[in-house]
Amino acid sequence: MTNHDDTELAGRVALITGAAKGLGAQMARRFAAAGARVVVADFAEAEGRALAAELPGASFQRLDVTREADWLATWDAVEREVGPIRILVNNAGFYRPNVPLEQMELALWQKHFAINTEGPFIGCREALRRMKGRDGVVLNIASTAAIGGFINGAAYSASKAALAMLTRLAAKAGGPHGLRVNGIMPGATPTDMLRGNKLPGQSDDELYTMLTAHHPMGRLATPDDIARAALFLCSDRASFISGVLLAVDGAAAA
Repeated sequence: MTNHDDTELAGRVALITGAAKGLGAQMARRFAAAGARVVVADFAEAEGRALAAELPGASFQRLDVTREADWLATWDAVEREVGPIRILVNNAGFYRPNVPLEQMELALWQKHFAINTEGPFIGCREALRRMKGRDGVVLNIASTAAIGGFINGAAYSASKAALAMLTRLAAKAGGPHGLRVNGIMPGATPTDMLRGNKLPGQSDDELYTMLTAHHPMGRLATPDDIARAALFLCSDRASFISGVLLAVDGAAAA
């Protein structure tokens, strides 16, 4: 599976939120293949435990990223049972598509921010408190929606834009302590989240064809495109890269 040294993350504890499926699961696979001790953190317990059982050296922690108490308990448990966290990937996300702004309920707006922005904030804060002097890395999974915006996805776009700014500020705060913070902005990638954009009666293939039709590179991203970028940014090959928001979208948002 790997293209580079399969020990480049050897022994490093990597906590990945929202890792039970989708992009998070593929990042977990890539990181485990590179030697990391992956912690699959998710509230989808059955799927998360199943994935952890497949990966060498991996474990599972139940985590609801909207609950501060869950974050603190998870961090304590990982460091007690697995080891000091060196890598945090804030991947858990939420998107309810096809909701015009004028029809957006406050509760739905707040749910986007709770998962997409406040959860990563808690993770970044705890990294700043606990990962000093470890040459640690935080990676936030944002979206190209942070720079372009979706007209019928205002809450998602705004929450990811806030996450992008959080990434830059956390990088400045972490720099003096040896903590790097970066972000990835994935383009359209075939996952359950993307499939939620289907129009009534539209098939998966019809959705993908529609999205691909005007794409500069003629295809969508794959989960592994994102995972390989994540592996690079969390490795020593990116040791002087911090505060960067990397679009992995084949120039779709350029």
